[in-house]
Amino acid sequence: MKISHSGLTVLFASTALCSAFYLPQTKIPFDLVAVKFCPQTANINQINAIKFQQKLDRKYCSYEYKLLKEIWDKKQFEALRPLPESSFIIRNIPANQSSNLWYLLSPVAMGIAYLSYAKKCEDDENKAHLELEGFKTNIKLYGVNAREERDFKTQAIKTGWDKQRVKSGFISVEAIQDNLRRQQEIQDKTHASTLKQFDTADAEMDKKIADNLRDKHKADKESQKILGNKNIEAENNTPNSTNLELDEKYHWIYKLLKLPFRVLSGEQGSGKSTLERLMIRLLKDDGWHIVIVNPETNPTVWSGVQVLADESEINEFFEAFPVTIKERQQQARSLKIDEDDYLDYIKDKRGLEGKVAIFLMESNTYEVHGVDADFWANFLKQSLTNIRKWGFTVCLTAHSDNQTSISSKLQGFSKLIDSSPRVDCIAKAGLNGEATSSGKALLKMKGINDKEPIEVDLYNYPKSKKF
Repeated sequence: MKISHSGLTVLFASTALCSAFYLPQTKIPFDLVAVKFCPQTANINQINAIKFQQKLDRKYCSYEYKLLKEIWDKKQFEALRPLPESSFIIRNIPANQSSNLWYLLSPVAMGIAYLSYAKKCEDDENKAHLELEGFKTNIKLYGVNAREERDFKTQAIKTGWDKQRVKSGFISVEAIQDNLRRQQEIQDKTHASTLKQFDTADAEMDKKIADNLRDKHKADKESQKILGNKNIEAENNTPNSTNLELDEKYHWIYKLLKLPFRVLSGEQGSGKSTLERLMIRLLKDDGWHIVIVNPETNPTVWSGVQVLADESEINEFFEAFPVTIKERQQQARSLKIDEDDYLDYIKDKRGLEGKVAIFLMESNTYEVHGVDADFWANFLKQSLTNIRKWGFTVCLTAHSDNQTSISSKLQGFSKLIDSSPRVDCIAKAGLNGEATSSGKALLKMKGINDKEPIEVDLYNYPKSKKF
């Protein structure tokens, strides 16, 4: 049922007025007495006694007088010769008080009446707006129909005259067709010119947006330097007390982390995992978001890093990686900045929007666990480019130097991985005969076939996955 706001307005306004009438009925803290004087006729013994009595009642008994009960009880108005009590009709009026409900009902009802009236005005305005829009739409439809009808009649008349002119020999069919072709060319050129104008305006808008973003970025950097909220130089020169600082003999690790792609290889127990954890710690201290790709790990034992263990998550991440690189390249072009400025642009961003370090652990097992071979191969191919300038770095860990064991679809690209910088961790036989880390590794900056590898010391990082 549709609610009539006009009716609600009248209803609650009337309720408010009626309740306001009872507001003055405040407390009566005293008792009253209502007295009517009804004397008895002296002609009671006559035939017309009833008539005489009615006449007296109309004259006196029709009026009621109120006075305080206390005064009536004290008989302050009693005459010297008191009248008989039978001549009076007495009604006691006890003290009473009005309910507080009227104090609340009046303003509430008036408020509801106001809201109803406001809603009525809003509905009237919307209705008028809709009617006006409908009227405007009808006018446009009539105008369009009239214009189309006029154009149709004009074209029909022109076609008829053209037929007469051809029939009379004033013009040839080929000339008419040539005119039509020229008109179509003019329409096509006009349409193309309009599209170019839109494209130009769109390009100008994109340029303004890019300029504004670039100016905003520069202004943020300047304000940070001036106000000292995020003093970049101070952050670079003042090391965090929680950051790990390596001795000079381990500084080769810092150089390795500045590369876009690196390989860690060696037998099981040779120290690859220890070196991985150290690299994760150093990159995380430097503000990198860490992504661990390992289908054989338990994500719950890690903290402070993003772990991808499910094949669907890994496939989604690998498939999106080349697209993400292209998006960052396009963003840099839109901002009109080069690679170095882009790294500076994203350095304060967090998560996958900032700098991302990807660690490919147990990579020999990816395809066994259902990782798509094409997505995996495309990810590796993209990783072999200079992805660090776009805020990415990748570390590949493998037990084998045979690249076909890493991905079955690396034909033509395995040489690029072989030529990538790598660290071959050296194992030794332990007391129980099992392989253990020797604390040494061979740093091969020219790849697997580096003729002059450098023997380096491995840092003994704690066996913890809490970062």
